[in-house]
Amino acid sequence: MTLLLLTLLGCSSDKDSAEPLAPEPLDLPADPAVQGAPVGVRTETIGGVSVEIWYPAAQAEAGGAGESIDPTVFVPQVVLDVLGPLQLPAMSTYAIRDAQLRPPVEPYPLVLFSHGFGGFRLQSVDVTTHLASRGYIVAAVDHPGRMLGDVLPCLFLPVLEGCDLSGFTDDPGPDDLSDLLDLVSGLADEGWLEGAVDLERIAVGGHSAGANTTTSFGQDQDHIAALFPMAGGAPVERDVPTLFLAGSCDSYPDLGSVTASAAGTAQAELVAISGAGHLAFSDLCELDLARFAADYLEGRDDVNVATYESLLALATDGCPGRVPQESTGCDSFLDLQTSDPIIRHYTTVFLDEALRGEGEGVQAGVYAEAELITP
Repeated sequence: MTLLLLTLLGCSSDKDSAEPLAPEPLDLPADPAVQGAPVGVRTETIGGVSVEIWYPAAQAEAGGAGESIDPTVFVPQVVLDVLGPLQLPAMSTYAIRDAQLRPPVEPYPLVLFSHGFGGFRLQSVDVTTHLASRGYIVAAVDHPGRMLGDVLPCLFLPVLEGCDLSGFTDDPGPDDLSDLLDLVSGLADEGWLEGAVDLERIAVGGHSAGANTTTSFGQDQDHIAALFPMAGGAPVERDVPTLFLAGSCDSYPDLGSVTASAAGTAQAELVAISGAGHLAFSDLCELDLARFAADYLEGRDDVNVATYESLLALATDGCPGRVPQESTGCDSFLDLQTSDPIIRHYTTVFLDEALRGEGEGVQAGVYAEAELITP
C-alpha cells in the first residue's frame, strides 16, 4: 500500500533519489576567535576505539542546546570500584549532538587532533568545536596507552587492572591518526560526510604528547598540508607550514625546548603565550583535578605516591590557583579566559591561510600576551 501511494503521488521510495539540500554559505564573524556557524558532533568507532567528529551544522540548528560532557565516563570501572561514586565538574560545549550537517558550498578542509598523555579525545573541545564553527571538519581519536582511563589505574599499589603507560614510551598516535583518516575518508566517500570533506586539504594538531604525534605523523605524511603542535612537538624537516603554540610558564616542555624544535623545522612559526601553562591548550582544568586528588586520593595508603605526585603536577600545570614550577621563573599562570581566545585566534588564522589561502595568517601584535617568535 505504501509503495502504491508513493507511485500515485509521483514519489520514490529510494531515499537516495531525494534532492540534495541547497548549500549554506558560511557567514563568519571578522574576529577569528569568535564562533562562526552552529556546530554538530557525532561519535564513531574504529575497532572499538572511540572517535569524535565535529562539523559545521545547518543554520536551522542555531540556538540548539550544546551538550555537557560528563568526564566520569572516562574513569574505568575498576577505579570506581575502589573510590566509589565520583563527582567531577561537567565540561560545557556548544556542540549539538547529531545536529544536521551544514551543506557545504565546497567541501570543508579536515583537521585531525591528537590528545595528550592522560587526556582523551574531548580534552581540547574549545579548540575542536571552534574550528568546526569556522568551517572545518575536526576529528579526534582516543589513544589507548595514554588515555586518562589507562593512567588512573596506575595511581594505586598494587596497580589496578587496566594500568597502561605504554604510550609514554611508544607513541600510539601516528597509527591511530592513520586509522582515523581512513575512517573519515570512508564516511566522506559513502557515509554521512559524503561530499563534505576535502581530503586534499588536511591539517593535524595536538597537545603535549599529541603535539609530538603531530610532528612525527606530519613528518612522514606528504599529503598533510599543515601542522599545529601545542605545548610540545619535535622538529619537522619536511617543508610543511607548522605553527608551534607554547606557554612561557609551561614545564612540559619549557618554552626553550619548543623554540629549539621550531628552529629545527623547515617552515615554522612560533607563538608564545606569556604566563600560559601546560593545560592552557586543553580544557582539562575544568575537571579541577587538584580537588579530585584532595577529595579522593589524599591520605590513602594504597596510592603510589611517586606516580601520584608527578601526574598531579602535570594534570594541574596552568590551572587556576596552581603555582608554576620554580624552573619557569613565573609567579602565577595567565587566566584561561585570556589565553583561550588567543589559542582560538591563532589556530584559525593559521589554518585559514595554510588550507584555504585566505587571510593574512599569523601576525604579531594582535594580543599583548602573545609573542610571535622568529625561530
